[in-house]
Amino acid sequence: MISRLDEHLGYIADSLRLARFEAAVNAVVRQGDSVVDLGCGTGILGLLCLRAGAARLYAIDSTEMLEVARDTFVRAGYSAHAKFLHGISSRVDLPERVDVVICDHVGYFGFDYNILETLADARRRFLKPGGRLIPARVTLQLAPVESEQCRTLAEGWAAPNIPAEFHWLRERTVNRKHAAKLHNDELLGLPADLATIDFHADQPEYHRWTAELRMQRDGVLHGLGGWFSCELAEGIWMTNSPLSDQAIDRSQVFLPIGEAIAVKAGDLLKATVMARPADHQIAWEVEAPSGQKFRHSTWQGALLSSEEIARRNPKHVPQTSRSGLARIVVLRYCDGRRTVKEIEKAVLRDHPALMPSTEEISRFVAQVLSGDTI
Repeated sequence: MISRLDEHLGYIADSLRLARFEAAVNAVVRQGDSVVDLGCGTGILGLLCLRAGAARLYAIDSTEMLEVARDTFVRAGYSAHAKFLHGISSRVDLPERVDVVICDHVGYFGFDYNILETLADARRRFLKPGGRLIPARVTLQLAPVESEQCRTLAEGWAAPNIPAEFHWLRERTVNRKHAAKLHNDELLGLPADLATIDFHADQPEYHRWTAELRMQRDGVLHGLGGWFSCELAEGIWMTNSPLSDQAIDRSQVFLPIGEAIAVKAGDLLKATVMARPADHQIAWEVEAPSGQKFRHSTWQGALLSSEEIARRNPKHVPQTSRSGLARIVVLRYCDGRRTVKEIEKAVLRDHPALMPSTEEISRFVAQVLSGDTI
């Protein structure tokens, strides 16, 4: 698994991405502005805003990267102008409304990294009337794909070298969106614009977008490739399109279909993408010229137990789990007087059967206190 430092090194090492954001910041941020950086990571976007003349910055992040940002600002001499807030932005309050909201939650497909909900909440609660957003809007693009690398992503569990008992998992992976690095020669036709989303406008909970895709060559259709073109500020665009020589270093999305089908130049496919971004769910349909239809969704690809499915039913009556009860036990000792060590000692003394071993009790107490207390 890639570490957070490695992940964020990739973001900062992408000089084209940084140049696009710097140009947008210089165009949008004014002297004396107040700015909030959502999911700030290393704090690089906030630094750009302060260098452009912002007077105050609120940097919000729910991960340990917030400490990286804090230390970086101290070393850069900007700590007096910044306040660092640990948490998910939708659960954080600011002492004032700001002039600018900035973030880079643009996923592989433009909307699939919670950017719609994140910016909508920030507009309602953080932004002054007439305030500015970076980014401002995003256009989603879709193209037909013939790609062995993508086919392997979708159908790897049914490969000849995989024991037959596991081939059923193919039904899960053909119903998942996959990160892929697409190449020009893997596209069977030119992309079509699927939708444009204005981040300044309210968005519906459910989206349904349709595009027609014309084949430019004969080939074998394995699925759909999706990417974005994002307007950070007026006239300043950032894209991960495999067709652009100015693309940032970000994967595209691959949406498989249930079986590969032969297509010919001139064939017209109808593709529909549906999304509930708040639930992180995407569905897609492809209708071939023959009339053959494929329907897929990430819900069908989810590895959910029957118990988890039941818990998601709005009519389900929840009961506190053993882990939840144990968490309540620990939190009851947080009275504003006891230290971490005293709480651990009290839990071990009063609840020796809370976990299977004393070592596990100590680990659990540390986990609860680090996650649910201040």
